[in-house]
Amino acid sequence: MRKLFFSGLALFIVCFTLGCITWFGFEKQNNKLNVIDKTYNDAEVNHLDIDSRSSNVTIAKGNKFAIHYKGQQKVDINKDKQSLNVKETSDRVDNYGLNYNPFRQIKAEMKITMPNEKLKELKVSSKARNIKLQNIKADKVDLNMSDRTGSRVYVQNSEIEKMLYRGLKSPIHISDSKIVNANIKTKDASIYAENALIKNSVLLAQSGHIQLDRMDIDSAFKASTQNGDIIMSYNKKPDNTLLKLNPDDGVEKVNNKSFDNDRVGEGDNILEFYTVHGDIHIN
Repeated sequence: MRKLFFSGLALFIVCFTLGCITWFGFEKQNNKLNVIDKTYNDAEVNHLDIDSRSSNVTIAKGNKFAIHYKGQQKVDINKDKQSLNVKETSDRVDNYGLNYNPFRQIKAEMKITMPNEKLKELKVSSKARNIKLQNIKADKVDLNMSDRTGSRVYVQNSEIEKMLYRGLKSPIHISDSKIVNANIKTKDASIYAENALIKNSVLLAQSGHIQLDRMDIDSAFKASTQNGDIIMSYNKKPDNTLLKLNPDDGVEKVNNKSFDNDRVGEGDNILEFYTVHGDIHIN
């Protein structure tokens, strides 16, 4: 009886191993990737529109205007005069359907590189994954995150003359950048900025904090959150700022000795902050 048990167990292990080898071999054959590498004359592209479904998207400075993609979705690329449209579709290149293999998880990546010339208009929308803007200059940037899983948006070392951001559950991180005329709004996510200059802008968080660290002393904008705190600090001693702090159900704390009655200097740079349920700190 014991020999029969071990014989059956050995037979099961052998069959299971052979089945796994066959399965993963089949997976390897059908695990097709869509790899795209295209370059364009940068002088011909002034408007860039990107629609991503499942890719991490990076838009960065590079030697050439190029599109790099690696993933399993089909990507439509259309150029009309000076406009370039890149759309990641819902169609897969392998048409595999449901994925039951835990090892068959491919993270799609899309990277757009462009030279140092300023882009007139950039539009990026994403239904999932992160978006990164690195070392770019643009007249107008429109970012739309409909993702509900908490993917993030990063704006790094960039100069943007006008920016519109809408995010459901996607926080936005702005660092080492100059942002003017921005309208940033999140529903269930925080807004972060670090070592940045933000002017003539509005930052709105329905439920989330607004965390602003080591900001440029010439920053001047409005910020509001319904459920969360607004916390701001400077990268050096401010000399020309007026504070208008309006916490409803919360407290205001100015922990910066440069201010006297919420003012320093002429007060040309106005910071107007509002919270409904939250505190306001100026450090």
